[in-house]
Amino acid sequence: MVAFSEWFYHMVQGWSEIVIDDVYYKYRIVGVTFFSILIMTSTFFVMALVAECPNENREGVFAGLRCEEYMKIKVGTDNLFAKDVSAEENL
Repeated sequence: MVAFSEWFYHMVQGWSEIVIDDVYYKYRIVGVTFFSILIMTSTFFVMALVAECPNENREGVFAGLRCEEYMKIKVGTDNLFAKDVSAEENL
């Protein structure tokens, strides 16, 4: 969480280059705010998928997660990495 906070702080510091103080300043602030909220929400959603999908029993907010697609991707990448490791062992 600390690393994410630091990352978010630096992202906000970088917005000063995009948000120019002119006629459209208010619109840019609103746009950047929504974009930042979108980034934070999607980051926490992905973190929830990675942390909660392997569990069979999910409770609370995470009970409604649909993990079928995530599990397909996870199995595919596990198989891919397993093939790479076995190829390296044969060398």
